[in-house]
Amino acid sequence: MRVVAHLPQQLAAASEAPAELLLIGVDHKTAPITLREQLAYGSDDAAALLAELRGEPSIAELCLLSTCNRTELYLCGRDQPAAYRTAFKRVFLRRAPAIEEEGRFYVKRGSEAARHLLAVAAGLESMVLGEPEILGQVRQAAVQAASCGASGALLDHLLRQAIAAGGRARRETAIGAGAVSFGYAVVELAHTIFQRLEDCAVLVVGAGETAQLVARSLVERGARELRVSNRGERRLAEFRQLFPQAVTVPFARRYDGVRGADVVVATTAAAEPVLDRDGLAEAMAERRGRPLLVVDLGLPRNVEERARELENLFLEDIDALEGLIARNLKRRRAEVPRVQEIVDQELDRFLAWHRARQAEPLIAQLQRRAEDIRRREVQSALRRIPAEHHEALERLTRALVRKILHHPSQYLRAAGEDERIAAIAVLRRLFDLREDGGG
Repeated sequence: MRVVAHLPQQLAAASEAPAELLLIGVDHKTAPITLREQLAYGSDDAAALLAELRGEPSIAELCLLSTCNRTELYLCGRDQPAAYRTAFKRVFLRRAPAIEEEGRFYVKRGSEAARHLLAVAAGLESMVLGEPEILGQVRQAAVQAASCGASGALLDHLLRQAIAAGGRARRETAIGAGAVSFGYAVVELAHTIFQRLEDCAVLVVGAGETAQLVARSLVERGARELRVSNRGERRLAEFRQLFPQAVTVPFARRYDGVRGADVVVATTAAAEPVLDRDGLAEAMAERRGRPLLVVDLGLPRNVEERARELENLFLEDIDALEGLIARNLKRRRAEVPRVQEIVDQELDRFLAWHRARQAEPLIAQLQRRAEDIRRREVQSALRRIPAEHHEALERLTRALVRKILHHPSQYLRAAGEDERIAAIAVLRRLFDLREDGGG
């Protein structure tokens, strides 16, 4: 196994500020699930890794973001090439040796690394555009890094800016609007018929993976009661383990479950319909006009097509759900430019903060030099001025120093990287300020 010894060539040169910021990562676009699962860190593993890397002399700050679709390490390096070698080896190569040979990882530096984190939190980099879970995962990563003592001023501020970007994206745009999975599409359909999902009882016919996903979505959104009916005992046992609150309806009595349900989801592998028109008609007759939403996710179809004829029964199939999901995804994609604007705005705020932070040591040094000069001149003048004017002279000279230094200080805080470097060099020469902070 050949360990990466150097930063990728295109990143080894100076980058846009903050140059000390580095990102190493994999995600669903660069690595298959077989690699991503090797690099998935649970909370305890992540905490142990942060503690291990925190003691490295080359690493000043770090934060690990690990989800089912990405593992990303953000770090600030005192010695960036050494920090890169150490982090890449311990976080990635140690668990997934094939990652280097397959070129499955990416590296970003400076403002590009910062922009990437903001875009991740805003949902732009997710497998499902705009999915909401990633913002909570970024929050958890920030809390963990801070509680472990792994993050510092720069990463703490960047993570706060990323969380702000993610929150704004979801408040100010429709990037997260509308269901884009079968589970939440069923929830959305239910809301078109019933005002409150909390008042609805749900019957799931089938107990496989799709049934479990749909049930989870309905339960998470507050469904009052969950019932399940399935032929096979093994799948049924798995379902009950995931949803211990679910009431089991024997498959032979599934129409009894229909009578008491408001939403029925059929998702079995049966070759013939498991809910026919006559059985549903009999169940509807006992419902006294109460509406029933029936969602058929089977292929072949699980519900007889003639059931559409029944009054107050609303039958939807896979095509309807896929159409709903496609419309919602199109709506989300239309929001991408607006979300990118938010990311750019929050990145500008972060970079402005970083520029100001970079300028503070010199500003403090300049203020000390000016204060030394002011104090000496005031002391010399006080001997020639009546005592009753001493306090006024102190106030006047302090105000003069503040006003004289205000514009240079503001310029240093707001200037771009090249401008600030040039201005710092000029100020050091003009005021004889040493780089070690003295003078």
